[in-house]
Amino acid sequence: MTRAMGLGAAACLQLLACDAATAGTSRAVSLAPPQLSGAGPGAVEVSAHPTPLSLLEDEDPVLAANKRLVFDAWRGIVNAGHVELADDLLREDYIQHSPVLPTGRAAFKKVFSAVERREIPELVSPPLVTILAEGELVVMALREELPQPGGEGHYTTTHFNLFRIEDGRLAEHWHSVQAAPGPHLPSAAEGGPQPVTGVSGSAQFALLQAKDAALAADKRLVFDAWRSAADRGSAGVADRYVGETYIEHDPNAAARPEVALQGPLVAMIAQGDLVVMVTAREHPHPSRAGETYTTTWFDMFRIKDNRLAEHWNGDVKSGGPAAKYGG
Repeated sequence: MTRAMGLGAAACLQLLACDAATAGTSRAVSLAPPQLSGAGPGAVEVSAHPTPLSLLEDEDPVLAANKRLVFDAWRGIVNAGHVELADDLLREDYIQHSPVLPTGRAAFKKVFSAVERREIPELVSPPLVTILAEGELVVMALREELPQPGGEGHYTTTHFNLFRIEDGRLAEHWHSVQAAPGPHLPSAAEGGPQPVTGVSGSAQFALLQAKDAALAADKRLVFDAWRSAADRGSAGVADRYVGETYIEHDPNAAARPEVALQGPLVAMIAQGDLVVMVTAREHPHPSRAGETYTTTWFDMFRIKDNRLAEHWNGDVKSGGPAAKYGG
C-alpha cells in the first residue's frame, strides 16, 4: 500500500481541533479561479487561474516547497524537455500509476526525452486551474482544451495530477488519463504502470482526517455526498449537499453533479475551499485476455457555506481524442 493510502494513521495522531482561521488555510481568498456569476445549468467552460504564481504561496513552508517542486518539474521537464532535472527532482524509484507510462525515474526520463528541448517557461502548460497541498501530497489541476467530437469547435475539461513527495523529491504519481495501455507496454511486474490501489469500507474514514477541523469537515461533506450518490443517486446529492448556485465543469454533465461512484478511495486532499477526492477504477485489459488495468478518477469540489458549490473532473467526451498529458 502506498503512503498516499496510509496518510490516515499519521493524520489521526496529529489531528488538531483548531479554528480554520489559525491554520494557514483561510477561506478569505479562494484557491479556485474566480466564480462565474449566472453560469446557469449544464457544463461551464473550465477557467485558468488569473494569477497562477500566487497559488504557489503558502504559510506552511513545507507545503509551499512541495507545490513549487511539482510546478517546476512540470514546466521544466514535461513542458520544456530538460530531462536532466529529473535526477534532482525525482526519486530513482519513482512510482508511476499512469495506465500508459512505465514506472521508475529512468523510464520517466526516456519518455520525456521526446519533448523538444526549449527554454523553460515561467508558467506550466496547459494553464493552471489550481494547485493544492496537504501533508505529502500535491494536486495540480490544468485546463485542457480538446476538439469537439466531429471536429467543430472545442470543449474544456480538467487534467489532474497527484504527486506524493518524499525527502524533497517526487516519489509517486497518479493522473486523470483514462486511456488504455498499449499492447507493448510492460506489465507492472516488468516495470510498467503500477496498479492504482486504495481502501474500502471503514478504512476510508482515516482519509477524512485533517489538522484543520474545517478541512476535515469539508472532506466529510464530499465523502457523504459521494456515499449518498451511491445509495440514492444524484438527486439525493442535489437535495442535501448542493448549493443553489452550483457550477458544473464536467463536459458531459447536466446541471447537477455526477459523482464518480466507483472505488476504492485513494486519497482525499483539502486546502482552502477545495477538496479533491481520488478514487481507483479497474478495467478489462484491451490486449491481455483475463487481465485488468487500473486508472485514477478525480473529483474536485469548491465548498461554500457547507455546500458543494462547484465541481471539476477529468471526464472527456466520447468519440473524440483522450486527454494526453503525462507526468
